[in-house]
Amino acid sequence: MKRKNIIGLVVILGIVLLGAVYASGQRGSSCVSTCQNVDIEKVKQFQKETMSLRDDLMIKKLELRKEYKQPASDSNRINTLKQEIRDRKASIREAANKAGVDLRCVKRRHRMEGKGGSQEENKSVEGVSQ
Repeated sequence: MKRKNIIGLVVILGIVLLGAVYASGQRGSSCVSTCQNVDIEKVKQFQKETMSLRDDLMIKKLELRKEYKQPASDSNRINTLKQEIRDRKASIREAANKAGVDLRCVKRRHRMEGKGGSQEENKSVEGVSQ
């Protein structure tokens, strides 16, 4: 009887410990260590260079959302908009790589500031996703 209780406790303890190990989920690394040494000037320059691309990306996303809400949505138009969105995102990623900016850090900074930052800061990183 004692042996069964001990085995049961060991199994339960193992399950609890295993659950704690996998508690972080599939979110990946938080990028905290890589984002500590972000060059602010590079980020500002990147934001200036990609402002029109990011604005266009946001407009395309809104157009796609509007197209989905149509009662008789046009699948060709939807596919075209999706491709244009992918192209804009790829262009932004290329510009980030060229400028030496990690987009995860730019997005992370935006999330941490939330709505508390200035409107210009919040607008500057909207719509960029990987």
